[in-house]
Amino acid sequence: MSFPVEDVTRKWGRPSFSVPTPEERFEKYAGLLPNFLLDLWRELGFAGFRKGLLWLCDPEEWQTVVDEWTSGVDLPFGDDKWIAVTRSAFGRMTLWGQRTGLSLTITPYSGWLMPMDKSKYMSDDYMRDAQILSALSAASQDVLDPDGDDDKPLFKRVLKRLGPVGPDTMYGFVPAPALGGPMLPDHVQIVDAAVHMQILGQVTPRTIMMNPY
Repeated sequence: MSFPVEDVTRKWGRPSFSVPTPEERFEKYAGLLPNFLLDLWRELGFAGFRKGLLWLCDPEEWQTVVDEWTSGVDLPFGDDKWIAVTRSAFGRMTLWGQRTGLSLTITPYSGWLMPMDKSKYMSDDYMRDAQILSALSAASQDVLDPDGDDDKPLFKRVLKRLGPVGPDTMYGFVPAPALGGPMLPDHVQIVDAAVHMQILGQVTPRTIMMNPY
């Protein structure tokens, strides 16, 4: 094991929610995903942290969403085969590329795709593991919790009004911002995450964001 699981729970705390990882996931994704991510699955499951703000994804449940959002997209480092790693309560996803590593973030409510080629960090298991730890250590409330149209963070206000999301649900803006809907708490519903994300992928124009922060 390159890193202890406590390196993640020290930052995020123990999971608020967790779905045990089926044994067949380890068999299928061994060698395709970093060992440290599989260690997190084994100890924490497909976990939600801080009342559902951040989730470790079950890639099987999210592959259709990943395919919807990455199909036909012209990224600066070319094509890759993508697997979902994390997502936020509002659907912001980080994806692992078999060739380029943890190199693509999707923000569905804005249609942003943020590429950052990590292929130089793919040479050994330690560097692959370090990408997962680095991403989870760098993730913050500010990044995962979008500001609404009133310039105030949304998560705590929506959590108070609707309660937490689960492993298969998310906070969705209704109507979607791409269709003119406002990003305000009273326009958020708890929705089926995979279905909502696929619909967003069909109606939201994609924008490749280079160095957006």
